[in-house]
Amino acid sequence: MSDVRGLIIQSRLDHIENLGDGNAYAQIMQKLAEPVRQAIGEQVFLTNLYPFHLLKDLDMVIGESLNEPLESIFKHIGEKYAELILDRYFYNYIVSKDPQKFLGQLGNLYQYLWNFGKYSYHKINDKSAKIIFEYDEDIHKPYCWFMQSLIRRGVEICGGGSVNLIETECEADDGEACQYQLAWK
Repeated sequence: MSDVRGLIIQSRLDHIENLGDGNAYAQIMQKLAEPVRQAIGEQVFLTNLYPFHLLKDLDMVIGESLNEPLESIFKHIGEKYAELILDRYFYNYIVSKDPQKFLGQLGNLYQYLWNFGKYSYHKINDKSAKIIFEYDEDIHKPYCWFMQSLIRRGVEICGGGSVNLIETECEADDGEACQYQLAWK
């Protein structure tokens, strides 16, 4: 079974709770299927594992409920998540301004935060890398946008300027894996 830590689910809940009028959270919770609402509606424990399908269901309802482009929503969530986890888990790479070490260490942390799939990192040169995610789960495009934004923002936070992330293959679009080429100044 594929699982994610509550911290990832909480990233979505934080986004909808901070939308201003307060109605979005209640509306989204109402639209969720009862088992999903029960699992995440009261309290999400950040270190607990939750089935990936709960995240997928939540992402779909968020996309249906908010009047914003899906890509924009999930890239924003990914950026905020990067800011949260980099400060907690990658602080030394922020201080040393070392995007390559951040990308390498992400592989060590990946199995802790995401209990499915495989992450691989390949340094191309000092200012570029290739990232590959191989999932054992049906991935949805909002999840890909979230991950792309997380990686791009993480490289920026660790000192990479003008980060360019190019998706070369996407599992959500019938690819074998999600592959990204990264370059920065």
